[in-house]
Amino acid sequence: MENQNSSPHQKPWYAPLVHFLAHTVVGSGIFIIIATPSVFLGWLVHKLREYHVAEFTLSVLTFLEHAILVVDALTFLSFLGFTSWAAVKEMRQNGH
Repeated sequence: MENQNSSPHQKPWYAPLVHFLAHTVVGSGIFIIIATPSVFLGWLVHKLREYHVAEFTLSVLTFLEHAILVVDALTFLSFLGFTSWAAVKEMRQNGH
């Protein structure tokens, strides 16, 4: 049975770093896309306050703004953690 780790084309030493960088860039883009509604809600609350909208409505919108941003940030940080771990495992596998 052939060894699955041996490959006729050895990956370069920087391949795990490139994978990590690509995942980080894409993940950052997704983070920004998901965080955009949170920024919009912050702006909306600011504008609605000028029109003397009920404080309860403003509180609910502010809570949603913060909830979206916190969940997005935690998801992004966990994504970076998993991606970092995958890069470390890939470097160990390739003997780098």
